[in-house]
Amino acid sequence: MSDLPIRLMETADAAPLAEACAAIDPWKSLGYSAATLEGYLRRDDAALARFVLGDGEGLLALRRPWLRGSFIEMLAVLPGHQGRGLGRAAVEWAMAREPSGNLWATVSAFNSPARQFYQRLGFQETSVLRDLIVRGQDEILLRLSLPPARSRS
Repeated sequence: MSDLPIRLMETADAAPLAEACAAIDPWKSLGYSAATLEGYLRRDDAALARFVLGDGEGLLALRRPWLRGSFIEMLAVLPGHQGRGLGRAAVEWAMAREPSGNLWATVSAFNSPARQFYQRLGFQETSVLRDLIVRGQDEILLRLSLPPARSRS
């Protein structure tokens, strides 16, 4: 899946991706509406790059700079496309473009499949962020420490 096409998100991509994400976890359980997610995907934010995976099978939102690295602010692979390596390819794509040595993410504590996904990629759980999004739901801050850019292929 190393040839996964990833392109910058266009305005027209926001609504269908937001609607699809609002219907799945973790966003569904956290109470995000399609309108809220669409607003997030469309808003002006110079530090946040949003990308479409494949032909709309998912999305990656990457904040840079963030704590001496980049932060995967949102990664979604839509149902029907999961388990085929899209998420891994998106994270590896982000890793290859990270010049600072850290790649960060958060995952909802209840989202066991996502926690396992990031663990398989080498992310370490660094801290618990209690009640960050919704009272009673914790988020886990994850860090992947990367070798210096010149030693990565």
